[in-house]
Amino acid sequence: MGASIQVSAGCAGDASPDLLSATVVQDWASVERLGQEWNALLRKSAADTIFLTWEWIHTWLDVSGRHSQPLVVVVRNGQGALVAIAPFYVCRYRFLNVFEYRVLRTVGDWPTGGEYPDLIVDREVEEQALCCIAKALLQHRRFWDCIWMPKLAGWTGVSERLAQCGRHGRLHFRRREMYFGFLPLPASIREFEASFSADRRQQMRRKKKQLLAREGFAFGRCEDAASLGEYLHGLFDLHARRWSTRGQQGVFRRKPDEARFYEQFTPLALRAGWLRVYAAMEGGSLKAVQLGYVYNNVFLQMQEGFDPAYQAGVGNVLRHHVIEACIDEKLAAYDFLGEMSEHKSRWLAHKRTGYDIFMGHRSLRNLLLFALRVWPSGRFMRPVQQGGVAAAHPSASVAEARHGV
Repeated sequence: MGASIQVSAGCAGDASPDLLSATVVQDWASVERLGQEWNALLRKSAADTIFLTWEWIHTWLDVSGRHSQPLVVVVRNGQGALVAIAPFYVCRYRFLNVFEYRVLRTVGDWPTGGEYPDLIVDREVEEQALCCIAKALLQHRRFWDCIWMPKLAGWTGVSERLAQCGRHGRLHFRRREMYFGFLPLPASIREFEASFSADRRQQMRRKKKQLLAREGFAFGRCEDAASLGEYLHGLFDLHARRWSTRGQQGVFRRKPDEARFYEQFTPLALRAGWLRVYAAMEGGSLKAVQLGYVYNNVFLQMQEGFDPAYQAGVGNVLRHHVIEACIDEKLAAYDFLGEMSEHKSRWLAHKRTGYDIFMGHRSLRNLLLFALRVWPSGRFMRPVQQGGVAAAHPSASVAEARHGV
């Protein structure tokens, strides 16, 4: 892997008298040296999400990321303080199964279940730092062709940041809308239930009453590291059983690296106070499991599974229980993640606008892609195997087990 490369990418502005400078990092050892500064910068940025924390990124590196080539732009001010990171790695795609493209994706995006990719930029020097990132990327265009960032959080300003970066770098820029399901939480479960129709309230209460009447039925929550393995592998098993009824493997069987990511990240999340794992069980046997993370006072619903041979509706009863637990914890919202669906609407989720963004520098290689409005998420342009690891679309697991129980 290449060493760090200094570039002349300084940008001065009214918000800071310092001249900012960018370094393009192309080896993972240099990226890891950013670990002590990473989260402090993330908290100063509009990109603050669990999916960009150093714990998430470092776990991804240990599980599968080292097979890839980093291309991380690091921006510092005149005093040497870290003010921006463009956290990219190179993935190879093939257009029409013939032409190969080097596509930049966000570190930690796959196979992890991560969403909401972004540039990590200190708000106080955002405009100048974006200029630096764009110039650094442009000066290193021989290492990449395009940038692909799906499932962006449209409410954080990320689309505007990337558009600004694209203007500075004179890049092709395309954006399309997609939607997330997001449930703002009221002050009480009674208030939440009052938002449903009388029939839906009655149905939920009846199913919960039926389950609670079963001998040995109870709700559980993972509270310590000693029980985490049982809950986690119960999730893997129930998730697979649920998807087997549709003739599919489910994400953890189809992508074993994602299962390994969960095994390594969840203990870190438990120690940090982020992890929430809830279960419905009978006689000590897990019948449904839901796993999520609490970050910035929002529950992020990651994965769930249930036993299809058990009483119908157990997954929905568990979701109701998890929402009640979130309300009791005084969380602001329950974020379904993934794409908006009819099932999420039935749980009163609001539709929030997000984006997929595809950019590229103005080369002859890219002219055809952008003229034909090709997206790297369909049959015309697909990722190829790299470093002994089969690549896949970052959004491949979104439809799996985040809804429909």
